[in-house]
Amino acid sequence: MALRQQIESMKDGGVVAISIPKVPYRCPPGPYERACVIASYLQQAKPKSKLLLLDANPEVQSKKALFEKAFKDRYAGVLEYRPNAELKEVDAGTSTAKLEFEDVKADVINVIPPQRAADLAKNAGLVNVNNRWVGVNWLTMESTALPGVHVLGDATFPAPTMPKSGHMANQHAKVAAAAIIQLLKGEAVNSTPVVMNTCYSFVSARDVIHVASVHQYNAEQKTFLPVPGSGGVSAAANRWKGATRSRGPTTSGPTRWPCLDPP
Repeated sequence: MALRQQIESMKDGGVVAISIPKVPYRCPPGPYERACVIASYLQQAKPKSKLLLLDANPEVQSKKALFEKAFKDRYAGVLEYRPNAELKEVDAGTSTAKLEFEDVKADVINVIPPQRAADLAKNAGLVNVNNRWVGVNWLTMESTALPGVHVLGDATFPAPTMPKSGHMANQHAKVAAAAIIQLLKGEAVNSTPVVMNTCYSFVSARDVIHVASVHQYNAEQKTFLPVPGSGGVSAAANRWKGATRSRGPTTSGPTRWPCLDPP
């Protein structure tokens, strides 16, 4: 809500900057989706304004071709994408984002910080990968630092190409619950679990793109690996068929913020 209020109160002709940390972070497409949603709002309500997307990574990290198409076809002149732009410091007094090789002044700076497992996991002695993440036995979701403690979702060090998404955390929970039942009964756990992920991202107030993936446990490598030929991304953006949420008057009517509004 604070971010929304800052953008809505910004003068027309102002600059919004979003800083994306290096992977891994929660919801790989999330920052790019947020950029599209804000750019869509700026086009309608503040057409003289600009959005800078400062990405610490060398390229878009999810749905790359589809997001790049949206940046070019929908938001040319509004959204500027800058790769390899890692944030080092923010001067709140002057509203300046200090990058490795340049300083960027903006009216609104949305910093998505570098991420790690929460203090709960760190204080419990569970963080044992890169001093940031929790290593797990993927058959049971048990911590490799403290067996008997099951860890799910964002806190885990991800398997290859496995996104830190809410859908994937739900899949982790199902693997853990099934394994816990077997362990309590003294029986073997499922040796070939499969998990999947589906994610939709808005590229405008009404149009969405999606990605899906399937991951099978590999006994030799002791991790989940993507199933060849499964999943993939949508061919193009599609019109969203769900309910529309409208709030916040502008000079031209309701402002649609599908990804910044609560459900």
